[in-house]
Amino acid sequence: MYISPDQFPLYLAGVLAGVALTIVLLSVTGKRSKYIAMGLSTAGFAFAITFIVLQALGYFGTVQNNPTSSSLFATDWVSYIFGVAVLLVALLVGLTAVDYFSDVIGTDVTTFYALLVFTTIGTLLLIFSANLLMMFVAWEMMSIPSYVLTGFKKKDPASNEAAVKYFVISAFSSAVLLYGISLIYLLTGNLSIYQIVRLMPNGMTVSGMTNFQPIGLLALTFFVAGFGIKLAAVPFHMWIPDAYQGAPTIVSALLSTATKGATFAPAIRVLFVMFSSSTFQPDWTLTFAVLSVLSMTLGNFAALTQKSVTRILAYSSIGQAGYILIGVAAGGQLGLTGSFFHILNYATMQSCAFLAAALIIKNVGSDNLDSFNGIGKRVAVAPMALTLSLLALGGFPPLSGFWSKFVLFLSAFQSTSNLSWLAIVAIINSFVSIAFYVRIVKHMYLDEGNSTTKLVETNGFKASLILASAIIVGTGIYPGPLIEFATEAARSFMSEISSTQLIERLAFILHSL
Repeated sequence: MYISPDQFPLYLAGVLAGVALTIVLLSVTGKRSKYIAMGLSTAGFAFAITFIVLQALGYFGTVQNNPTSSSLFATDWVSYIFGVAVLLVALLVGLTAVDYFSDVIGTDVTTFYALLVFTTIGTLLLIFSANLLMMFVAWEMMSIPSYVLTGFKKKDPASNEAAVKYFVISAFSSAVLLYGISLIYLLTGNLSIYQIVRLMPNGMTVSGMTNFQPIGLLALTFFVAGFGIKLAAVPFHMWIPDAYQGAPTIVSALLSTATKGATFAPAIRVLFVMFSSSTFQPDWTLTFAVLSVLSMTLGNFAALTQKSVTRILAYSSIGQAGYILIGVAAGGQLGLTGSFFHILNYATMQSCAFLAAALIIKNVGSDNLDSFNGIGKRVAVAPMALTLSLLALGGFPPLSGFWSKFVLFLSAFQSTSNLSWLAIVAIINSFVSIAFYVRIVKHMYLDEGNSTTKLVETNGFKASLILASAIIVGTGIYPGPLIEFATEAARSFMSEISSTQLIERLAFILHSL
């Protein structure tokens, strides 16, 4: 069976859209429809993961390593690696929603699953986008349902406040991004990422203007700001702690991993492919190195001062964004391999931590650290899953986070830009992060709690946490397949950059003649 590259993302979106519409139609059938919705959505996510893996292995045609200039979508290894990460998070969240909202008054869990699937469709289309207009439409398809998910606890003022904050900040980032897109269209008259890079160096005139570099740099600034807000990189991180703490904790798992990962894919395409033109002469090394240091340092040191587990995890996500940026700053195949590898690991580690915390918070009624005292003696799976995910985030061997951090640090040491200082800063930050990760574990297992009553762990949460924990341990013990997956994605992306730069040089030479 052959599926063309442009059709593949539409097949994925079509299958999941069918699942979402079926869930909507089933929403009036009765109380048990929420279990049907859970089954349909998780089956849809599992099918989509399998579909992407089979496509990556070549079962539906060759992988498109160099997208054509007219393509709406880039069906390449970069899309596959981010797509798998996003779908895995959606699957884990889908397994827990019924149990999480079981005693929340005024919530329709079936509606939650429909919104979850629609959000996932938006994230997938965003990941595959190779056209700026398609990217913006997918961005909104991802964002709009996520606003509702953030405020899904309608009777909880904190959830409502988080939804409003998230909406305002996200709408602002959309406006900033759209303005950047409009400036690029003004300069080139084109919206295709892989076509724009050919048009930029050709001296095109707009209303008689030949020197458009200042406007191009302004557009670049708007793109960096728009993506930075969504990625929660410093200094665009201010909204994250309040939004993650107020939202339902399983939604925070989705926001901190899936939407962040979905934004990273188009960000690197825009910044490293579209703005690779000699018109801009970009040097990303120092820019991303500074952003990496700021994100790591602020995220980790701010987490040290928090007494809320949700806020600790929120600041942890900012710090993890800093680690991912190490590979981007280092550049080269090894740097990108480290970034892609850590994104895959981060999706599982961070979502597992949030979901385990969600189950504990649901039982004890508070996200304060003191309320986690002695919880390890009252329940089995959630504290163990939370411990594994925290240790993995901290980089303890032989868990998955250790290997991706190792590759990232190695890429900085071996970078041609002499980024050994960045690796040293990152290692120091890793030791700092261990302090607040282990602090949570200490409260769960060493501190005495006020109650010894056994807590209930529902099947949905247990299935999700056991699956996530197995992935964290399994990929830590045997990281080979994930490293190979990330390496192929990095090689594919480096090929895209090289080909677009070659085309740009040829176009410049022809124009000069």
